[in-house]
Amino acid sequence: MPDASIPCADTVHSHIKTANRIEGILSFFRALNSVFLELLKIPDTPQDFAIDFHNEGYYGDKNAEGVRGIQPKNGTSWGYVYFTLDWLGDPTHTLDIVNVTGLNKDYAALVEGVVQRIRVMGLQIGTILADRELFNLAAILKLYELGADFIMAAKIDKRIKKLLERHKREHGRKSAIFTYKFRDERSPEFYLVAIPNPDYDPVKRGGKGNRDFYLFATSIAFGSPEEFVKRVPKEYRRRWKIETGYRVKKEFKIRTCSRSYVTRVLFFVVQCIMHNFLNVLKRILRVTAHQLKSRIVEDIERRLKWGRFRNDISLRAFYAKIAHYNRNRMLELRSRLAEV
Repeated sequence: MPDASIPCADTVHSHIKTANRIEGILSFFRALNSVFLELLKIPDTPQDFAIDFHNEGYYGDKNAEGVRGIQPKNGTSWGYVYFTLDWLGDPTHTLDIVNVTGLNKDYAALVEGVVQRIRVMGLQIGTILADRELFNLAAILKLYELGADFIMAAKIDKRIKKLLERHKREHGRKSAIFTYKFRDERSPEFYLVAIPNPDYDPVKRGGKGNRDFYLFATSIAFGSPEEFVKRVPKEYRRRWKIETGYRVKKEFKIRTCSRSYVTRVLFFVVQCIMHNFLNVLKRILRVTAHQLKSRIVEDIERRLKWGRFRNDISLRAFYAKIAHYNRNRMLELRSRLAEV
C-alpha cells in the first residue's frame, strides 16, 4: 500500500451505506441547486420544463432493494428508476430528482411533487414537456388541477386509431386537431395534434420508427389550427435537449456492482450534480466533461495525499472571478477593436 492514507473501495462503500439516507441525499441535491439557481439567473418570466423517467439498468438480483421492472434495454429488464425535472434554458439544468419505488408509479404524486417544487423555487411555469409515458388520466388530471400547461407525446390506442383512420378517409393524410377525453368521467378535455410523418412507408411494418402520424397531447389552445399544428411539434422538439443531457450525464457515471440502494441513488445524484456543474461552467469557460473529470480526480488525489485541494475556493467565488475576468476581457477587446 504505497498510499496508506487513501481508503480502499470497501471502506468508501461502507461509509456511504452507513452514513447516508436517500432522503438526505435528495435533500442535499435540492439545497445545492439553490446555489446553482443564483448563478443561472433564470428570468422572472414563464419558463419551460421537461419531466421524464430515467432508467438505470441493473444486472444483479432482481429482488435487491429499489430494483423494479423497466423497459428492456441492453440485455436487462430490471433496474432503478428516477423521475427528473429539467429546466429547458441555455444551458439545461436538472432541478429535481425523485427515486421511484414500489411496483406501480404514482403519476399524480410525482407530477404534483415536481410542479410544487418549481413554484417553491420561485420559478414561473410556461409549458411542461413530457414523454408519452405520462399520457394517462392521472398525470393529465393532476396537471389540469395544478393549472400547468403541457405538451406531451401521446400513445395511439384503439380509440385514437379509429379517430385517425376516419380523418384519413375524410381528409387524407393531413394535419389535424381533435378535442379528446379519456373514457373516465373525471377526464378533462384536451387537444390531440396529429402530424403526418413524411417518412412513413405503408409497405413496411408500422412501429416506433414507422408511424403514420406523430401524435401530441396538449392543454394549450391557439388562435388558429395552422398555428397550432406549426407550434406544437416545434415546442416539443425542445425536449430533446434533455436527451443530450442524459448522454453527458453518462460521462460522469460511476460504475459499481454494489447492491446498496443508497449507493446507487448517491451515484446517480452525483452524475446529475456534475452535469449541472459542467453546464454552469460552460457559461463562462470552454470545458468538456473529460477535462472536468480529470481535474476533479487530480484534486481528490491531492486532498488524500497532502490534505488540501489545489484550489480551495467556493463555487460562487470561482464563478464570480471568472465571470468578472471574461467581462473585463471583452471590454478590453472591444476597445482595441475601436482603436483599429
